[in-house]
Amino acid sequence: MESDLIFDLVSITLIGMSVLTWTIGLGKLRQLYKARQRAGMFERAFDHSMEWPAFRDVGNDATAGDAVYLVQNLKQVCAEYSGADRQKYSFEQLQTMLATEIQRKLGAIARHKESWMNALASISSTAPFLGLFGTVWGIMKALVMIGETGAANITVVATPIGGALITTAFGIVTAIPAVIFHNLINRKIRQHIGQLENFSEALLRYVLHHRDRWSEVTR
Repeated sequence: MESDLIFDLVSITLIGMSVLTWTIGLGKLRQLYKARQRAGMFERAFDHSMEWPAFRDVGNDATAGDAVYLVQNLKQVCAEYSGADRQKYSFEQLQTMLATEIQRKLGAIARHKESWMNALASISSTAPFLGLFGTVWGIMKALVMIGETGAANITVVATPIGGALITTAFGIVTAIPAVIFHNLINRKIRQHIGQLENFSEALLRYVLHHRDRWSEVTR
């Protein structure tokens, strides 16, 4: 009974890992697809209407996308350094402060997109070993049964050895999608952040060019 309980726990754990892998993987891919789509739409719209009111009137909808999130935070910085206070800083100082703020927000976006990635990495590395543990346990059970019965025939060892092979295969089948999802999602995240970095460079130049109008963003 004890060996059956261990085998059941290993099997249930691997099933849970597999379900979690596909849930995280498909959910993250869907999230990144929407994020890149929204960012691309906003960037194209902003490029086609590079008037200051387009920047000033960007809404505060949190679901609008990461590019809008960057603009909203940059607007807050512009408001903080608008008016007479801006005269205290040189162009290079303002450029450094805005670039630092953009990098900080890009880091926050990247961390948000990388949520649950540690779970995929853990599953990809532990599932094969968990399957191997089930294999070892099944072999131990077979050896115990051989010792108790004194007969080493296929009837005695078929069930435990069969269960052992199943857990090994299931561990590998669980780990492979986790590795694929982990690598694919990481690549999508890098592409998304790279797209935002390119947009932020153009946005930084645009904002600095209109630094005399920063006070308008508070209206």
